[in-house]
Amino acid sequence: MYKKTLVYLLLLYLLGTACAPYTKSDLAGKWQVLSLTEDGDSLAVDLALINFQFSEDGYYHFNSTLNYEESGTYRLNGPFLYSTDTLDSPHREKAVKIVLLRNDSLVLKMEEMGRERLVVLRREK
Repeated sequence: MYKKTLVYLLLLYLLGTACAPYTKSDLAGKWQVLSLTEDGDSLAVDLALINFQFSEDGYYHFNSTLNYEESGTYRLNGPFLYSTDTLDSPHREKAVKIVLLRNDSLVLKMEEMGRERLVVLRREK
């Protein structure tokens, strides 16, 4: 009986920590894209031009290829990151799924024109 209770408590703990929401302090910092795939295929773009900057007070900045940039506010809800670009009108909120967020690693999953994109990033020091 003791073993069953211990296993049950361990499973509850793992389930609780696995579902724990991310915080803005977890995400805060500058992130550089290491890889960008669409439906499993690498995209032929200059990854050095693509980066994100997140602040703890809910603001973000995004630079990409072709001089594209976004800046605005963001919020977190469970495994989802919602961003609103305030440089573009009308302001629309977009959502991406956080697949992995660790101290130095971030993986985002999004959909672009019906195709799945996976973005792997590392935190800059």
